Amino acid sequence: MEILIIIGSIILLVVFSTVWNHYRMKKIAKYRGKPDICSYSRYFDYRKTDTKIMREVFNSVQDWAGKYEGIPFPVRAEDCFNKLYKMDPDDLDDIYFEIAEKLNINIDNPEKNPYWNKVNTVKDLVMFLHFQKKVQNV
Repeated sequence: MEILIIIGSIILLVVFSTVWNHYRMKKIAKYRGKPDICSYSRYFDYRKTDTKIMREVFNSVQDWAGKYEGIPFPVRAEDCFNKLYKMDPDDLDDIYFEIAEKLNINIDNPEKNPYWNKVNTVKDLVMFLHFQKKVQNV
């Protein structure tokens, strides 16, 4: 009987946490308004940063964050993966690998990247991908 109470409590906690996070993100999305890639891109020097990476990170994070009232979440460059999104590091890795594959970015030797272990925000992810070498066609 005690085990059922413990399992039930854990399930209730997970459900409550999920619902709370959904409403928290919905409130942020409503406050920010419609997504705007133009204001997002102002945080980057687009002459020195690959705009394909900028757009792909924007789209991927937006897809991960979901839609609220039918409108995609308005991603900002300064959004923190841990604090705002409460994103699991594995999800961040998945986004990284997906974008790297899509844009032919080499994922070897990431420890040589100046942003190694410094990816906290959406902008950091863009810059990390930007500083990775492109796959060379043989």
